[in-house]
Amino acid sequence: MKATLFSVALLVLLAHVQCDSKFHQLMKQCMEETKTAESDLKDFMSGGMQSNASENLKCYAKCLMEKQGHMVDGQFKADAMLATLNNVPQMKDKMAEITSGVNACKDMKGSNDCDTAFKVTMCLKEHKGLMGPH
Repeated sequence: MKATLFSVALLVLLAHVQCDSKFHQLMKQCMEETKTAESDLKDFMSGGMQSNASENLKCYAKCLMEKQGHMVDGQFKADAMLATLNNVPQMKDKMAEITSGVNACKDMKGSNDCDTAFKVTMCLKEHKGLMGPH
């Protein structure tokens, strides 16, 4: 059986699975706060989410994580992320795989809080901790 493709990490996860106006507002706020252009996000995603992201994009990941309670004081909150994902109907039957990925990434550290958020995001992508559209 062909495995489900996991290609989109935290940067856009909830936008695709919830598509609610609150999350879109968070995305807009973070783009403004970090001076990240929508075109930069699209380029990053279409480029396969390579790890050579700008500092703005790394801080965008941090901003989203903080606003969702998934990062506090530079520390990734794995339990908070799992609780959020567990409440998304599309994720319920994939929680074992998601939990494994989140646990593999929970202790990632970067050179600063933005880098930590980005490293966690890339780790989740690598470990298939977050499911994206296929």
